Amino acid sequence: MNVSPEALWDRYRGLTYAELPDDVKTVAGHCIRDWFACVLAGVDEPLAAILREEFADRVGPCTLVGTGLHSHATVAALINGATSHALDFDDTSMSMGGHPTAPVFPAALALAEERGASGAELITALVVGIEIESLLGSAIGSKHYAKGWHVTSTMGVFGAAAAASFLLRLNTEQFGHAMGLAASQAGGLKANFGTMTKPFHAGHAAERGLLSARLAARGFTANPDAFSGNQGLVEAAGVGTLDQARLAATDGRWLISDTLFKYHAACYLTHAAIESCLQLHTAVDPVDLSTATVTVHPSLLDICAIPRPSTGLEAKFSLTGTTAMAILGSTPQVRQPLSTTSFNNPRCRR
Repeated sequence: MNVSPEALWDRYRGLTYAELPDDVKTVAGHCIRDWFACVLAGVDEPLAAILREEFADRVGPCTLVGTGLHSHATVAALINGATSHALDFDDTSMSMGGHPTAPVFPAALALAEERGASGAELITALVVGIEIESLLGSAIGSKHYAKGWHVTSTMGVFGAAAAASFLLRLNTEQFGHAMGLAASQAGGLKANFGTMTKPFHAGHAAERGLLSARLAARGFTANPDAFSGNQGLVEAAGVGTLDQARLAATDGRWLISDTLFKYHAACYLTHAAIESCLQLHTAVDPVDLSTATVTVHPSLLDICAIPRPSTGLEAKFSLTGTTAMAILGSTPQVRQPLSTTSFNNPRCRR
C-alpha cells in the first residue's frame, strides 16, 4: 500500500457518495450520530465552557453544537472536536489506533456549513478523512502510540486535513502541501491523559487539519513527504520505517468499518475489566470483598492505570477506579469500600 500524498489523492479525491458501499454508509451514519450524541453530552463539561469563553469574540457562520452559538470555521472545529471527546465516550478504531471521528467530522462539518456543501458531500468527506488517517495510523505502526504519542491527534490532523481537502476540491499538489502542513502540526502526548488536554488534542487536530487544507488552497507550501520521507514524522516520532505488515492488512478494505462504539464513557482499554466485573454481580456480593486483582496486558499500565483518581477525567483512565465502580455500581449500600485494587501477573491480553 502506497501512502504518498499522490497515491492517496489519486485514490480518494474523486470519490462520490454513490460509490460508497452500503455498509460503509451505514457505519458513517453511526459515526455521525455517535459524534453528535457525544457533543451534546459533553457540552456542559468545564473544558468546553473554557474554550467557548476563550473564543467568545470569534463570531462566525459555523455552529457550536448544542449551544446556540456560532463561530469561525477553525474555532468551531476546535471547540466541537474537543467537546465531542470530553467524556471519552466517542468511537474508536484499532486500525487507526485512536478515535477516528472526533478529529475529522468537526473539521468537515464546519467547512461544509461555511460552504453550503450537501449532506452526501459531508458524509463522503468523513469517509475520506477516516480512511486516510487510518491508513497513516497503520503505516506509522503501534510503536508510535507506545512511545507516548496520542494517535487521535497525531493521525487525526491528517484525517481532518484530508476531509477538508476533499470539500475544497484541492488538486494533488495542494493536497501534498496540506499533508506536509499537517505533519508539522501533529502533536498530542499520552502524558496528558486524564486531563482536559486529552480532549483538546482532538479539537486541536480538527482545527489544524482544517487550517492546513485552507492554507494549501491559497498556495501555502510544505513538503509533501513530511509524513514518511527523510526526517519526517515516521522517522522522528515513529520507529523510522513504515509498518509494512499492518499496511498490507489494510489492502482492499474500507477501514471505517473497523470503527467500534463504546458502552462506557471511559478509556476503551478499561472496558474489558468493566464488563467482567459487571458480570460478577450475579456471583459475588461486593459487601464481602476487601481487595480485587485485575490482570491486564502490560501496555495498559501506560494508558489507563492512574492508581488513585481524584477527578472524573482521571477516573476515565484508571483501571482501579473503573473496576471499583463496576463492582460497586449495582449495590446501593456497602459496609466497607474496596481497600486496594492491584494489578497482578500482567500476561493476558485484553
